Amino acid sequence: MTFQILDDRRECYGIYYNGSFIYDNFPSNLDRTWEWSSHLLGRNINYGSIFCGGREIGKVGPVHLQDRYEIYSRKIRSFLRATANAKIKFDDVCLFEIVPQQHLRHYCEVKNDITNWVFENHVKPQNHQHIVDVMELCDDISQKIPVIDLNRLYRHSKHDRKAKYLFEQVKGENTPILYDVWGSVTGRLTTKPGSFPILNLKKEIADCVIPTNDVFVQLDFNGAEIRTLISLAGKEQPEEDIHEWNMKSIYHNITERSKAKQRFFAWLYNPNSNDQETERHYTREQILNKHYNNSIVSTPFGRKIEADDFHALNYLLQSSSSDNCLQSAVKVNKLLKNKKSFVQSVVHDCVTIDMDLSERHMLPTLVEIFSETSLGKFKTSVQIGHNLKDLEEVQW
Repeated sequence: MTFQILDDRRECYGIYYNGSFIYDNFPSNLDRTWEWSSHLLGRNINYGSIFCGGREIGKVGPVHLQDRYEIYSRKIRSFLRATANAKIKFDDVCLFEIVPQQHLRHYCEVKNDITNWVFENHVKPQNHQHIVDVMELCDDISQKIPVIDLNRLYRHSKHDRKAKYLFEQVKGENTPILYDVWGSVTGRLTTKPGSFPILNLKKEIADCVIPTNDVFVQLDFNGAEIRTLISLAGKEQPEEDIHEWNMKSIYHNITERSKAKQRFFAWLYNPNSNDQETERHYTREQILNKHYNNSIVSTPFGRKIEADDFHALNYLLQSSSSDNCLQSAVKVNKLLKNKKSFVQSVVHDCVTIDMDLSERHMLPTLVEIFSETSLGKFKTSVQIGHNLKDLEEVQW
C-alpha cells in the first residue's frame, strides 16, 4: 500500500494513505512511499525516489501528473509564504497544522499517483538498501551540530576570506552537516545549501572545529581508489602503504614514495598513457572492458553512470571507492548507536568519530569493521586530536 509522510521532521509525525490522515500509528500494510524519512527507521519500505535514481518527484512520470503536482505543490508553497508573512516560524509548526486538509489531500494523492507510476515502470535498484542505510547515516550526522571555537575562527577571519564567511554563517546559529546523497553523478556525498561546509573546510582553519566529547578519531583508507582498482582487478590487497608497495613490486628504479605516487596517477587517469609496467599489474583496460559498455559505467555497488571514454575509469573508481567507504561508515554508525561517541562526518574516504574517552575500548573494533570492506581488507590509518586540524597518526 502506498502512503506519504506529511512532514519529515521528527516532531511532526503524520502519514496519508487510502484517503485518510493518521497521526498516532503506522498500519502494517504500508510498504512504499516517495522518499526516505527518519519516521520510517527500521521499516521494510521501498522508496520511489531511489527507484528513479534521486530524480525530483515533479520531474518523473507522465506530463499530466507532473502538471497536477506543480499545481498542488504551488498551493502548498502559498501556505508556507503566508505562514512566513504572519511572522510564524516554520520550525514551531508542522506542515499539516498550516495547510488545510483539502489541499494536503490533493497534494498527497498526486504524490501517490507518481509514486505508483514509478514502481510500475522501474525495476528495484540493486543498491536500494545501501542508499537507505546511507540516508540514515546522513540523518544521524545532521542531528549532531558541529561545535565551533568561535574565538579561534574569529582570529582566522581577520586574514582568511573563507574563515570570515564561515564565521558569519555559524555565529549564533546551529549549523548542522546536511549531506545530499544525490548531489553527484558518482554517488559521492555533497552538502546542501545552509550546511556546515565540512567537505571544503580549509585545513588551515579546521582547528576551529572541536569535539563535543573528548577527541576526534579519524579513520582513513590508505590509497582508497588504488585499492579499489586492485580489488576490481581481482588481486589481493597489500598490507603496507600502497605507494611503498608499488615501489617494491613494480617501480624497482624508484626510491621515493612521492615519485612513485606521481607516476601511478600520471598513468591512472590518462587513457593515452603507455606505462606498460603499471598496466601489466593493474590491468586498467581489462577492468574497463568489464565495467564500461555502451557509455554506461556499472559499479560493483549497483550504480549505473553515464560516462564518456575519458571519464569512465574516474567515475568507476570514484563511485566504487565512495560506496565502499560509505558502507564502512554505516557499520561504524550502527555500532555507535545509543553510545556517547558518534560519527561526526564523512569526507570522501575518511570517517571522523567524535569519541568519548570512556568508550575508547571500542576503538579496535571500530577500526576492524571499518577496514573490512566489500572490496577486501583496506589498510586504515588512525589519527587522533582535539580539533580537525591538529590530528596525529597513531600506529595500529
